[in-house]
Amino acid sequence: MITDLNSYRHKQKLAHINELVKHLTAVRADIRRLKMEECQLRNTIRELAQELDWPE
Repeated sequence: MITDLNSYRHKQKLAHINELVKHLTAVRADIRRLKMEECQLRNTIRELAQELDWPE
């Protein structure tokens, strides 16, 4: 009985770890996407500032 309970708890912990890893992967993908978006926005701002002859 205790072995079954320990096995069950072990499986539950593994399942929880897998869910956390999936979430972490999704968060990292979001961060990469946001960094790319930030870079694009900075470039657009830089280009517009140059058109207005503003210092960077």
